[in-house]
Amino acid sequence: MELYHASPVAGLTVLKPSVTEFFGKPRQVCLTALKPMALLYGIRHFEYTYGYTKAGELYYQEYFPGALEELYRGKRASLYRCAWREGMERTAIPNEYVSAAEVAVEEETAIPDVYEALLEEERRGTIRLIRWPEAPEKSRAWIRRVEMEEILEADLLGQESPRARYMREKYPESWAMALEEERKRKNESAE
Repeated sequence: MELYHASPVAGLTVLKPSVTEFFGKPRQVCLTALKPMALLYGIRHFEYTYGYTKAGELYYQEYFPGALEELYRGKRASLYRCAWREGMERTAIPNEYVSAAEVAVEEETAIPDVYEALLEEERRGTIRLIRWPEAPEKSRAWIRRVEMEEILEADLLGQESPRARYMREKYPESWAMALEEERKRKNESAE
């Protein structure tokens, strides 16, 4: 079985286990059986907004207007092909595999523009790219609520970190909702 890993770092011959800063996963190498899913990880970011339809089809959904182009256009990456080997485990995420040990790279493909590569995968029908204007209001409301919860859980309101600035800029409604929720919590604890 062929597995893929994408990274903004070129020239790797071995993928070493690492810890993702924002996702609470253990030290491991993450791989996927789907090339377009790997491409989504060709950038380093605070969030990767993809999922699967009930029919099992991969999709990426913009969580704010223009997200796909803003995050991926002009970004270079390397797509690494690896072979499944003993010791790799399938995760609860469809098509995702992890390894606690290093994984040898069999082939590297340079991706000069991850955005263009994702558009090509969309044309091939291997991923559905849902732009912000296509998202129903119910989905947008859910995104606002989820991002508000993330802001609160990560305690970003009082920070000036890159992640806090990103969340404040990209999710202003969620940020305002989080400020209101924090105000309510303080008032309730003061009573």
